[in-house]
Amino acid sequence: MFILFDYTDANGKNDIKEWTLGLEKRERAKLNAKLDMLAKLGSDLFPQVLTGTPTPGILKLRVKGKVQLRPMLCKGPIDHEKEFTLLIGAKECGSQFVPEKADEKANVRKQIIIENPSRRCSHERIS
Repeated sequence: MFILFDYTDANGKNDIKEWTLGLEKRERAKLNAKLDMLAKLGSDLFPQVLTGTPTPGILKLRVKGKVQLRPMLCKGPIDHEKEFTLLIGAKECGSQFVPEKADEKANVRKQIIIENPSRRCSHERIS
């Protein structure tokens, strides 16, 4: 089993939770199913479910549906063997990330966590 974490901003607000609350119930259910698989299988997820991005070290979780969810995450970054950290909630529209450059923004957040591990919290599941 892998441990999942969520990025928190400088005020301690869980950005992943806020993004997830803005999704429709069906989208949240699909996202939760993929996150459950990630926690169980890690990088051994089915091909094309956990894939790379143009930014090295940043992964996207591919959740298909009416809206193409693409939360950005990384292995670790504290313990690369046992954890993943969700960095930014994103969608993909016409091969473009929304928000724009979500992978680059996720990488900035990853660096913040490396410098200050308290800038994340245990993943909060939203049903």
